[in-house]
Amino acid sequence: MPAIASDRLVELHNDLTDYDLLIASEMREYLRGRMVNRNKLVIDTELEEALRSFKAETPAEVECRRELLRYKRRIDDVVRELTRITEQKAVTK
Repeated sequence: MPAIASDRLVELHNDLTDYDLLIASEMREYLRGRMVNRNKLVIDTELEEALRSFKAETPAEVECRRELLRYKRRIDDVVRELTRITEQKAVTK
């Protein structure tokens, strides 16, 4: 990932890290056979909008924003899949 040049991008990166850690902890609970808190399995649309609306001023910022969006979409995929799996598990019980 390119070096983060602006304070706003640093904030967005930190928000993305928090989102990632939240979802990772729920995935860990699922893998350990414990209950998943479905209230935490929510796609962060506010973060998506903040990343999309960020006005990059340099090519490095453009690249960094693009990488952050790509990484967020991967996390969103995990949220969707974990939600699907836990819903199926709830229906079969």
